[in-house]
Amino acid sequence: MTGTLKEPLLPKYATHSNKSTAPDRQRMIQTGLAFACFVAVRSFHPIVIDMSKTDGKLLYGKATPCVVNSAVDIVIGNMLALMLGGLKGLKQCWEPGPMKVFGAIAIAYAFGDFLEMQSMSVMGGSAYQILLQSKLLITALIIWYLRGQRQTGLQWNILITIAMAMSAFVMVGSSSSSGSQGSFKAIGVVFVFAKVLFSCICAVLAEKHLKAFKDIPIYAQVAQLKFTWLWMSLALTLTFDSNVRESGFFTGWDVRTAAVALSWVLKGWSTFIVLKSLDSVLKNIGEAVAILVIFLFDVFVADAVSEWIPVHGKDFELSSFLMVLVVVLTVISYTMAPSRSATPGKAI
Repeated sequence: MTGTLKEPLLPKYATHSNKSTAPDRQRMIQTGLAFACFVAVRSFHPIVIDMSKTDGKLLYGKATPCVVNSAVDIVIGNMLALMLGGLKGLKQCWEPGPMKVFGAIAIAYAFGDFLEMQSMSVMGGSAYQILLQSKLLITALIIWYLRGQRQTGLQWNILITIAMAMSAFVMVGSSSSSGSQGSFKAIGVVFVFAKVLFSCICAVLAEKHLKAFKDIPIYAQVAQLKFTWLWMSLALTLTFDSNVRESGFFTGWDVRTAAVALSWVLKGWSTFIVLKSLDSVLKNIGEAVAILVIFLFDVFVADAVSEWIPVHGKDFELSSFLMVLVVVLTVISYTMAPSRSATPGKAI
């Protein structure tokens, strides 16, 4: 009796274990790779913009890489639609109904890109990425206003801590004399907060309408978004950048500027692809980790590549490093904190 029980049970247990662990392991690897890719892209983008500066200034039209990015995205979206869907797929990129809806969203997105380049022109990548975390507070206020969904006392406490940590980092960076990227103008803070506001609005609208037109492939949706996005970015550039109007669109462009435009392309498409494998928790943690990556690059790597690229690193300052860690860990704490709908006393 004992022998008859052992023989069938062991193979069943082993088979069940293999079947359950293999997909889990594959999913964990996929999520880990997506997370690493997300952090790399979020870190790479501000670093490349910093590298495109000459003596701490952007000599090219600040929003011109955004215009080029939109044009490239339109071409990529239409090419993918043609290759994957033929003429029928190509027609989806130009359907007037969805294009009108996406066009309205694209206007707000274009303002956000324009404000991002304006803010990056007066501050370094680590400062920009830290101030970008204000989106957590702004999103909480928007959700409270629109949906009546309140944060818990713990969440509000963490959000206030994030705001105070960001303010401390701003003051430390403003008083620092360790290079042109170590300090920034106060107007940059205004640009970042305005950019965050536009981004939060765009996120709500995009989520709603991308689902409403879910029968249209994502590459066709991108092509539709970018059509209006292109013309709005160009209008903002010509309106607010006198150097572009007087000297031409590609004035001040070099290989570094082309890399900035490429980073915009990579950032956009990787967001659509990678975020399918990441939930909001990992996304927020990835944004926070990117702060630390950018800071470490500025301190330990920038000077090493300064022979080939005109970029200046920062001296390591313990106060700045501690502020970075405070922001990173506090953002992660907010991300892991239970929401109001969670069961009281439930372990995280």
